[in-house]
Amino acid sequence: EPPHMPLPATVNQQIKSPPLAALLSFILPGLGHLYTETYQRSAMLFASFVLAIFLSGRWWPFIFVCIFLWFFGMFDSFREAQIINRGGDRGPSVDGRPGEGTMMFGVFLLVSGGMLLLDNFGLVDFDWFFHDWWPVVVVAAGLYFIIGSLRDRKRRAT
Repeated sequence: EPPHMPLPATVNQQIKSPPLAALLSFILPGLGHLYTETYQRSAMLFASFVLAIFLSGRWWPFIFVCIFLWFFGMFDSFREAQIINRGGDRGPSVDGRPGEGTMMFGVFLLVSGGMLLLDNFGLVDFDWFFHDWWPVVVVAAGLYFIIGSLRDRKRRAT
């Protein structure tokens, strides 16, 4: 068996229900991660969701961020429960990219806070930006995930 394959769950390890984890995340983003005991992901997901709700009241495109975080929470908690049941790591960086979750959370907070400050001081009118240019955010997110997937494939091949 290759060394990168996780071992099946042991007798001492508590089995987690993937559907229950997804259902809890459906109720509130972050609850499913609390169930799977990935506390850092739970806190980051919940804080991001709350911030996105707050920002969607100011700029309507953040509604898409709320929807994305809601679905991401469901799928990710389902996946976390499956990884735990196979005996994999339980931390926030189970996919082999340490610190990526905290980096993305930090970038999200930095950009969101910077946008709020610039708008509050009247230096930039983000309503105009989001009205005309919000699809750029969607394209950038798509490119990020595609490039990350290609890098992972290349890394696994070597």
